[in-house]
Amino acid sequence: NNMRPYSGNKVNPKHSSSSKRNVSSANKRAQGAHGKEGKQTARDLFLKKVQICMNVYNYADETKDVKGKAERLTAINDLQSMLNDQKNVVSYIIPNLDIVMEMIEKNIFRPLPNVKKNANIGMSETGIEQEEEIDPSWPHLQGIYEFFLQLILNDAADVKSLKVYITPQFIQEFLELFDSEETYERDYLKNILHKLYAKLVPRRKMIRKAMTDCFFGLIHENHKFNGAAELLDILASIISGFAVPLREEHVQFFKNVIIPLHKVQTSNFFFEQLLRCSMLFLSKDRTLAIPLLQGLLKFWPFANYLKETLFLTELQEVLEVCEVEKIAPLIPKLFKRIVKCISGSHLQIADRAMCFFENDYFLAILKTYKDTTFPMLVPVIVKLADTHWHNILQESLIALKTILKEIDPYAFEEALNMDPHKKREFRIEQDADERKKLDEKWTKLHQDLKKKHSDYIEPDTPFTSKHIVGAYNELYAKIYDKEKYVTLQLQINKDFSFILL
Repeated sequence: NNMRPYSGNKVNPKHSSSSKRNVSSANKRAQGAHGKEGKQTARDLFLKKVQICMNVYNYADETKDVKGKAERLTAINDLQSMLNDQKNVVSYIIPNLDIVMEMIEKNIFRPLPNVKKNANIGMSETGIEQEEEIDPSWPHLQGIYEFFLQLILNDAADVKSLKVYITPQFIQEFLELFDSEETYERDYLKNILHKLYAKLVPRRKMIRKAMTDCFFGLIHENHKFNGAAELLDILASIISGFAVPLREEHVQFFKNVIIPLHKVQTSNFFFEQLLRCSMLFLSKDRTLAIPLLQGLLKFWPFANYLKETLFLTELQEVLEVCEVEKIAPLIPKLFKRIVKCISGSHLQIADRAMCFFENDYFLAILKTYKDTTFPMLVPVIVKLADTHWHNILQESLIALKTILKEIDPYAFEEALNMDPHKKREFRIEQDADERKKLDEKWTKLHQDLKKKHSDYIEPDTPFTSKHIVGAYNELYAKIYDKEKYVTLQLQINKDFSFILL
């Protein structure tokens, strides 16, 4: 009874390995599905945070929407944190750049709040120290600006991805934000625009054109723009990169924008940056010094001692770049202006103008053109050295008088003893009688124009009888030239008493 032992159902080895593979692939599919589901959940969470950041609230009222505002700040912080992980940037931010840029635009492109920022904050009339107003929405906007700045700096946000969104409309609206009263906001705007210009080479010409249009608005229309200093800071770095020789486009920009910016009424707020841009242009092409010098003399400020002091500072720097032979046509205007500053009633302006004579280059110009400069300068300096009311400045004038005499004693004496006809040729100001006759001619001309054109409006100009401040004004003379007026009144009273007797 040879019986075979029961061995049970034998498993085919091939069938066993196939089953294992099926189980393994099923597990992978399950894990893949779970991974996709997790990725989709993370994407949805990211988009939800972006949507939360799009919510706009009334930040002026701290009691309203407290929960919503807190959620929004948390979402902004989370989005900023995502930029620290390059994987998150590539997986979530770049593929959804449309909605991200929409969120940024919805937050920053808004009507600017009317927040009073004063550079001279101090004691009010009540004696209580004034505090600078802060835009209540700024803490909620700062995170958006920081996110935008870090996004531009991120390597994953390449030129191809970003340039689609940086359109002329975007740049125009972005530049309008520079008029914000909030200093921190303007700093962010400056950094962002600078980084965009550096990164997006295909958009550089467009950005320069938009900036030029913005400056044209400041020069010809608005006369005030809070972000002028920041834009000029960006411009300075752009000018530094210009190739030599300068392209005609850049020369025209200098002549049509940089020079006319000097005439803007509020230019003292951005003069430091404007001076830097001017001198950078001159470092690229020194022949531009002549048109700049002409512009300074043409746009010289009136009744504004602060701007006049700044103009004198720039004038001295520009003169050091000029070639002595090429400024011959400007010598009469130049020295007439300097002599007016020295002989003016404002001490700081006179003192600043006297500093020119401490500069060797300026003294070289003075000597080169002494036939013109001495007749204009010597009579005024000699008179002021004897009669100036301020002791320290009078000492400087006496020292200058000695310097001029040492330069050329013959020319000095000749200028001092000029005949009346020659004095008239080199005079600094008009005679009062001549000015009065000229004013009468203008008055007659305006009257004739009013008769011919009923809608004619007489232009408002300085140095007329309608203005209390200004030369050749009788009312101004009565108030400020007291000695002359009192003498005149005494003479009138004396004559009147004689008639009564």
